Amino acid sequence: MSKKVLVVDDNKNNIRLFVDILEEEGYTVFTAENGLTVLELTYIVQPDVILLDIMMPEMDGFKVCEQLKRDNETQDIPVIMITAKRDSNDLHKAFELGAFDYIKKPINEIELLARLKSALKVKEYLDLLKAMATTDGLTGLYNHSLLLELLKKELLKQERNNQKIAFVMIDIDRFKTVNDTYGHTAGDIVLKELAKIIRKNVRASDIVGRYGGEEFSIILSDTELNDAVNLCERMRLEVQNHEFILFDKSVHITLSMGIFFKTPQNTIALGDIIKNADQALYTAKNNGRNRVEVYRADEIILNS
Repeated sequence: MSKKVLVVDDNKNNIRLFVDILEEEGYTVFTAENGLTVLELTYIVQPDVILLDIMMPEMDGFKVCEQLKRDNETQDIPVIMITAKRDSNDLHKAFELGAFDYIKKPINEIELLARLKSALKVKEYLDLLKAMATTDGLTGLYNHSLLLELLKKELLKQERNNQKIAFVMIDIDRFKTVNDTYGHTAGDIVLKELAKIIRKNVRASDIVGRYGGEEFSIILSDTELNDAVNLCERMRLEVQNHEFILFDKSVHITLSMGIFFKTPQNTIALGDIIKNADQALYTAKNNGRNRVEVYRADEIILNS
């Protein structure tokens, strides 16, 4: 997939020059002629690099760069400032605001491509570090710390939009037996394959993470209780009937699940949400495993 470059310049001739050079090199180019629309366009396009002119009417490149670097969603995108100015104070200001590099006008094609490639290499490295810090190395799901951070954000969004939300705790029944019988490598195979099954069943907007060990979690935003229960039941049955091939052995596992369902009217701390979902999971274990339980309004509701 070609890298995406957003070019921001109020001069149409300059934009045409950038587009011709970059498209010839295989880049996908998006353009904007003023700074006012850059943040919104960046959300939509999600460019790998932004080429940003300093001198623009209404909102100059300094203010745009400052906005981009203040926003969590855009702060890691390298910004290369474009300038005809020779004042070192302006360049110093650009770097203070978080710009990655700068290019002076008139544009030199070789210099442009070299600086762009340098920015892309740094972006790829930062993306790799970010992925390593936020994902579970075995399953590729969100890790424990990011999962909790995303749950906080989803709760805030739920309050703003007056929506319902469900938090699901999932545990593999008797997973220790799998490890003891077939070895930890076999256990890893089960965890990775189970992660794929979970991801296949949830919506694109749902958040799936490895809570720890053989426990997984799902954050279901803007959902109804019946939809959450049906999802968990569907996954439970699929896993129950799934053949996990561990080397030359066919193995079956089951899941126990606990759901905490929150309405907009229910004010509850994040820690209590996790505690209540875990309580529902504990009840599922006590009631025979391979089942789904719901905790809502301080009452356990049996589902299967």
